[in-house]
Amino acid sequence: MVKQIIKEFWIPCILALLWTIYNITSANEHWALSKIINVFGPSFFLVSWGTGQFFRIKKQSRVDSNLTNIEHRVEQLIDRLEKHTKDFFGYTTGADSIAYFTPMLPSMNVLELGLTNRSSYPVFDIQAECIDLNEKIDPGKGIWWTRHRFSLESIYPNKLMMGIYKFDMSKTDSLKINIFIQTRTSGVIQEIRAHKIDGQILIALRTRSGDKIIENNVPPEFPGYDPQNMDAVFS
Repeated sequence: MVKQIIKEFWIPCILALLWTIYNITSANEHWALSKIINVFGPSFFLVSWGTGQFFRIKKQSRVDSNLTNIEHRVEQLIDRLEKHTKDFFGYTTGADSIAYFTPMLPSMNVLELGLTNRSSYPVFDIQAECIDLNEKIDPGKGIWWTRHRFSLESIYPNKLMMGIYKFDMSKTDSLKINIFIQTRTSGVIQEIRAHKIDGQILIALRTRSGDKIIENNVPPEFPGYDPQNMDAVFS
């Protein structure tokens, strides 16, 4: 405390003392002690007030700067905590990540579906059912489409599992497949249509999660293609 007092008041003391000496030496009369004190005292307090304002403003500026730095660091900390919290729930629950099937043509007349996860977090508890709409059914006799089931505990981001479903198109020119996928946190419906034209297999694909369309790819040369009515391809 004494050091701080000396730091803040040595300049006012010296300036007030110099001002008093100047007044004594420039006067043509003898000064009494009371007059010296009357000159030194107000001068000291005036200069002290001025330097005090300087130190106060300097301190306030330093405090404001420190508070700004603290606020910035707190904001950074909050951002990091929010990200870590989001990552924690994402990696433990899957968050809004989804997995769906990607068509591939590994060889002539063979359509293969691989399961992919292009999300930021893993997808857990995957249950899929695939039906072939070209399969003959008889609802009156209780005969419905065969549900080809697939389950997987988890699939991590940027992973692809190949060969989940395989379809032989050597004896057919068209394939109509619907796939229903349910995970721990979301559901996905995929509609896959394939047509073989001049030995080449064309694939139309629509993937939906709730009301959100994730993929809607239809080649312009696909039979029934109509840019004004894309639903016609998947009917």
